[in-house]
Amino acid sequence: MAVWSANLGKILRQVFILSETDLNPIKFPQVDRVLREPILAELSNSFRRDVLADLVREDLAKLRKKYEGDVSAVAGKSGNGKKSSAPSSDPTLLDPVEVARRVAETARSLLRGGVRRVINGTGVILNTNLGRAPLPLATLNKLTEIGQGYTSLEIDVETGKRGERTAMVSRLLGLLTGSESAIVVNNNASAVMLAVSALARGKEVIVSRGELIEIGGSFRLPDVITAAGGTLKEVGTTNRTRASDFSNAITENTGMMMRCHRSNFEITGFTEEAKLHDLVKISEARKIPLVEDLGSGALFDISKLGLAYEPTVDKVIESGVSVVLFSGDKLLGGPQAGIVAGKREYVSAMRKDPMYRALRADKLIISLIEIVLTQYLSPSPGAFLPVINLASQSAEEIRGRLERFLTKVENTVQASAIKFSIVQSESTLGGGSLPGKVLPSFALEISAEKTSSAKLSSFLRNFETPIITTVKDEKVHIDFRTILPRDEGDLQRALENLSAQISAI
Repeated sequence: MAVWSANLGKILRQVFILSETDLNPIKFPQVDRVLREPILAELSNSFRRDVLADLVREDLAKLRKKYEGDVSAVAGKSGNGKKSSAPSSDPTLLDPVEVARRVAETARSLLRGGVRRVINGTGVILNTNLGRAPLPLATLNKLTEIGQGYTSLEIDVETGKRGERTAMVSRLLGLLTGSESAIVVNNNASAVMLAVSALARGKEVIVSRGELIEIGGSFRLPDVITAAGGTLKEVGTTNRTRASDFSNAITENTGMMMRCHRSNFEITGFTEEAKLHDLVKISEARKIPLVEDLGSGALFDISKLGLAYEPTVDKVIESGVSVVLFSGDKLLGGPQAGIVAGKREYVSAMRKDPMYRALRADKLIISLIEIVLTQYLSPSPGAFLPVINLASQSAEEIRGRLERFLTKVENTVQASAIKFSIVQSESTLGGGSLPGKVLPSFALEISAEKTSSAKLSSFLRNFETPIITTVKDEKVHIDFRTILPRDEGDLQRALENLSAQISAI
């Protein structure tokens, strides 16, 4: 009997949420009643009604859970939120208009999709959370052309026979880096997996202890090696590894040697690492492939832009390594991809490996990589590649842009407690490139007496075009190194709206 009574009580609470201070219950509107609201009736012309009904049920379920968890929050209140003058046994109907409004906004957010354009005010050029490299306009035009029809992905239009999907990528990289062959996979982690699977499955993979990296998303090199079927064999120490450590570790069961360029961290002090040319000699003498995980994939000397030197793909190829692996969306300036380039015999072995079928890139990524590579045929690739352009801006240029922008903003914002200032800042390349290296920059600093930095940042982040900022010393910073010219109009409107809201407080 006690169990039955407890269950009955639970059922009654789900039907009517009785307050602790009066007898006024909460009544939830029927799904059909909410769907008849004009805002949803109109939306149903472009949005499936059955899905809208599911969204209404989701919203009502959240309300029930909310009121069950906090009965006192609705005690003695009517549907409009005002205090009741006297207890009543009549149920209060939750406003169906408010439910319909929330559901409509949820439906519109689904139509917009999860990946949206945002304004990057962080100063991190290759911001992984924000999609890393902005693409050059030429690649976007190509995307429209390729995406809306059929392509010559795997057909040789001259002979009519089946072709190789990365033939043009291989040709371009041959001209730009001297590699004999190349293929494209989903990302650089995929390239590492494929290299191990094709060249060292069931065998040892020799890696320096100082290069057993972990990158974002808990990606760890040792885990990838073992998942691809290799046996990790560590050599040297965390801070010092010599070529002789590799040589002494080779056995009959060694499949490959691997070097990982430390692109996302630094080891300083009492250090030593195996020289690339020494490892190449060992590789050639012992007939063991040497794979270089270069990571960032610079195709030209970025030190000419005032940045720290980063090994270039062509120099690594020239050294004689068997295969070099690098990302498409870092210093290369293209879409997410992993690029494998090097000696034909090893690239061919990777192309024939069953794992390649699962990891290879599709027509859109391959066409985008092709177009990005063609930009490097120009004597001045920085004129066409946003990553290079953003990284090469001087601090003085950035300050000038910011001053001109702030003049426009101050002429249009309402007088309020909001304050704008220009402050010095430090940008980074990001994306696991050039660790510890910063670029001098300038940022727009925003503060308000009546509003916290968290609320200011939240408002900007939830603007129609989200603006991603940083917070320093309780003030919002928007680093202008990563503000693109097309962003300035949207940013100005967001700041005008922000100023108007604060003025109204």
